[in-house]
Amino acid sequence: MIALSPILVLSLAIIVFLALLFAFKLSTKGCAILTVCGLTCALICSVMVGYKISFSTQAITNISSDNMQISASISESAKEQTRSSEETIAIDTVSTETTKSSNEDETINIDSNTENNSIDNKNIDINSNVVNNSNIDDESTDEWKAHHITALFTCDGYGLLYTSLILMISISVACFAYRWFKQEQNHHGLFYLILLFMALGGVTLVYSSHLIAFFIGIELLSIPFVGLIGYQYTQTHSLEAAVKYMILSAIASVFLLMGIAFYYATTGELTFSGLSYQLSTISYPSLLLLIGVCLMLVGIGFKLSLVPFQLWLPDVYQGAPTIVALLLSTVGKVAIFCAIARLFLLAPIVNNETIRIILVIMAFCSILWGNLLALMQSSLKRLLAYSSIAHFGYLLTALIAVQYQVLALETIGVYLIGYILANICILGAISLDSHSDELQDHENEIDLSGLFWRRPILALAMGVGLLSLAGTPLTAGFVGRFLLVLLGVTAELWWLVAAVVIGSALGLYFYARLIINLYIRPVCRDDLISSKSSIKLKWTDIRISELIIVLCALLTMLCGIYPKWLFNLVSMAQYLTT
Repeated sequence: MIALSPILVLSLAIIVFLALLFAFKLSTKGCAILTVCGLTCALICSVMVGYKISFSTQAITNISSDNMQISASISESAKEQTRSSEETIAIDTVSTETTKSSNEDETINIDSNTENNSIDNKNIDINSNVVNNSNIDDESTDEWKAHHITALFTCDGYGLLYTSLILMISISVACFAYRWFKQEQNHHGLFYLILLFMALGGVTLVYSSHLIAFFIGIELLSIPFVGLIGYQYTQTHSLEAAVKYMILSAIASVFLLMGIAFYYATTGELTFSGLSYQLSTISYPSLLLLIGVCLMLVGIGFKLSLVPFQLWLPDVYQGAPTIVALLLSTVGKVAIFCAIARLFLLAPIVNNETIRIILVIMAFCSILWGNLLALMQSSLKRLLAYSSIAHFGYLLTALIAVQYQVLALETIGVYLIGYILANICILGAISLDSHSDELQDHENEIDLSGLFWRRPILALAMGVGLLSLAGTPLTAGFVGRFLLVLLGVTAELWWLVAAVVIGSALGLYFYARLIINLYIRPVCRDDLISSKSSIKLKWTDIRISELIIVLCALLTMLCGIYPKWLFNLVSMAQYLTT
């Protein structure tokens, strides 16, 4: 029960939210406060469990020995059986030798045996006390060790780290949404209810260690997104984006479910650890297994918007509200990517040359396609949509080089944390500069021009986020990009390393264009620079939403200047192999 505390707290928060919403008809502010409280309680539980588990579970550093654990346990049990048989033989020989001795020797032996027995009894008592104490200590520490929760879920440091990140993003979006809805008189409790369901789906997906739990988590994450994208249906292209996402998400789910069915038909396993054992023992994978993996890659490619399954993403980003686009770019992709990374770490899928070539082509095309089309965008949300295609093409390199387990885990963790912080800075600033009663959010270059002279704090935070996405030094994005190149060179993925370098150069151009646009002075209609334009900074205007954005910007710079604590955090999040 302790291991599942984030899921249980979120479920309880949904039940309480529904009861209070129908009983008292809460306002938007009350719904926001209740949602933040529920997410915060789940976050506290995940942090506490993760802290305990990180110090109670032994770190795993060698992935090559993971598939040998079954044989090792069998050999240990055989050794224990042989030891027990040897002990019985020794006792029997001692008893036969004592019967053959003479009467005088028997009396002497009886006396000596009694003395020895008394000494042995004392030793046994002492040893039993030690064993009992050690068993008590083991029982108390086993409660905080990483372990499987039935066959569906796994509680380990890896899952709890990304659970905490998902809950932090959800708390930030709840605060941004309240500011976004502030000018409306209508109640928006339904939005926060869908947000809680989305957070529950993301946490379920991160916890999953079974393909059925994986599928349920994806659906529990994707279905709320349909409601969130089309929630503000009065805005331009909102309903169009919701319909597109719903249809394509249903098609991707069909491909994913069919791939799981082929997988099960070939291996007879659905757990990640069972798949690891089956795939490691198969010398030549069958055609049915390859078809199943390819069908699963189609569904995963859509969810991560990798080439050639990326055409839906820019339209959905543009039609969705900015706060929903923030959820799509962070929670919607981070949760799925973490679950896929767990599957790839346990099951040697990349060992097959055909699948490896397919993944390399998808990563290479995603990097170049995303960066090239981002150059031609004037809408910031469409630009970030194409940019996210490139970023998850970068991260696909870490999955291809997953045999270097320690470096791959560090790369994935550092890169995702930097990516999340940068997106909160950029899209959070856009949402605070927009309102829900408008036909469109302020996400065009014209709308953001001269933002520094109107809202300097938001402009500075957005600039830091854009620099981090570009991979500029002294930001978290640079550290993640450096680790990615290091991993590619270590795995000798030269084509992908070249694509990362070229994509980074292209990205630096259009990110720098946006940063310069933020600091342009506003121009009057007579093409003269306004002399009245000046920075208006009022400390009374800084509230919780602004503090969240400023904190993310500061963390982005801190991770770039002193990344050691970030490495320690990611290295503590070890995944469970058994």
